[in-house]
Amino acid sequence: MVSSGLRLNELSVRFGGPQGTIGLDRIGLEIKPGEFVVILGPSGCGKSTLLNVIAGFEKPTSGTVEVDGQPVLKPGPERAVVFQQHSLFPWMTALDNVAFGLKRLGKADAVDQARHYLGLVGLLEIAGKYPHQLSGGMQQRVGLARALAVEPKILLMDEPFGALDAQTRILMQEQLVKLWEEWRHTVVFVTHDIDEALYLADRVVVMGVKPNSVRGVFNIGIPRPRGREVRLNENYQQLYQELFNLIRQESLKSFKSGSEL
Repeated sequence: MVSSGLRLNELSVRFGGPQGTIGLDRIGLEIKPGEFVVILGPSGCGKSTLLNVIAGFEKPTSGTVEVDGQPVLKPGPERAVVFQQHSLFPWMTALDNVAFGLKRLGKADAVDQARHYLGLVGLLEIAGKYPHQLSGGMQQRVGLARALAVEPKILLMDEPFGALDAQTRILMQEQLVKLWEEWRHTVVFVTHDIDEALYLADRVVVMGVKPNSVRGVFNIGIPRPRGREVRLNENYQQLYQELFNLIRQESLKSFKSGSEL
């Protein structure tokens, strides 16, 4: 599967006009084809806004997003999104949900392809069930299958496992890594969980508040595959502490500004 590179050039978003709230402030970032990049930061730092701009859902106030040198002007199938909430169509079966995007792309074998991708996430046996008949973890796996089925060059994930229980979350992380290692999509993954970031990422981009911009970029450098015992790794522990301290520093800004009101 072919992946795409991504470049953010002085990207800014302001809500409510020129004097409105700053959502993003001059973000500059380059992501290589096939790279797994995690965007990490405290609440309110603009992580989801950044993902929405890359997806084409939100237009920047200034600056550009480029995929393989071409500006992003609107949503497109080469940039698939997996949301925190599953966002499945409740009136469609799991199979129909996965086939939906393929049908819109005019794929003659949409249903067969949908079965294939449901199988990849281990859910072929529930193809005929509706979202309300599935657990939260199953719903997210269907959502992942739907995103993968259109064979995107870039996979955008906005805290996709945040609402899951701890054990299901771990299993979903492992499954995502397994699929990524096979296909090497370019992945941009938003989270506020440091352990999740260190387990998944090639690089971690830390965003901060006031202004909402990049505070640091960390190359993880821990060999793959990474088992759960990676937490005992000295490099892992050092990176965890650095990330924790940086995010804590950014989080305290919100508390201090609130105490001044």
